[in-house]
Amino acid sequence: MHNRLRAHLQQGTPTLGTFVQLGDPALIECLALAGLDYVVLDMEHGPSSLAGAAAQILAAERHSLTPLVRVKDASRASVMNLLDQGAQGLVIPAVKTVEEVRRLVQYGKYAPLGERGFGPSRASGFTYAPELHDLGQYLARCNRETLLLPQCETRECLERVEEIVQVAGVDGLFIGPFDLSIALGVPAQFEAPVMQNALQRILVACQAAGKYCFIYADRTRARQRFGQGFHSVATSMDTVELIHAFQRLVRDVRGEGP
Repeated sequence: MHNRLRAHLQQGTPTLGTFVQLGDPALIECLALAGLDYVVLDMEHGPSSLAGAAAQILAAERHSLTPLVRVKDASRASVMNLLDQGAQGLVIPAVKTVEEVRRLVQYGKYAPLGERGFGPSRASGFTYAPELHDLGQYLARCNRETLLLPQCETRECLERVEEIVQVAGVDGLFIGPFDLSIALGVPAQFEAPVMQNALQRILVACQAAGKYCFIYADRTRARQRFGQGFHSVATSMDTVELIHAFQRLVRDVRGEGP
């Protein structure tokens, strides 16, 4: 496995992705052709099944688009199943404690970092992948290339962020600004001082630990987030952009103004 998103991050290149809730693999092909670096398949809020996610992961690979998945929870089954299907990184929602993050690493990374189980799966070519001639090197490469990104979107995670980001095997944090703003008592008030302080605290913690800092942002704030030093921005999502595009089309055709 070669994670192109991770390669860009290592080179210091700002990366751009989007969230996906619709389940068709053709959608992933379209997003790849649009020039995105990665997609986050949303199994927390979206309706996708494991089989549906597997088909979209395959479509992403075909077009050199890095497939990440936001899992519905951090259980061993959720983590291992998506990685076995070829997800090159996981976003884990609603993290609150250091112990949760340590369990995530336990499930998502092979020894010596964790205890991820190995077996015949799509990710390993059902054990026929050429690189499996040296299993030790294969496991080390998977550990290196697989991104584990807990979401910092709860007050509890924010209060422990410096410790959480230092956990070995965690590759970075993914800020969920909507839920974080709600948790801090300022729903969707992203410019509120308490939110600005929180974002800065998370970013500084990631920088100090040498880890990546991802954030969700709408199109009006995406460039601002890059300017602030965030390594990656996931902008909008497929459903929102689909509605936006067809609203514009309707206005253009009907002559209803800008």
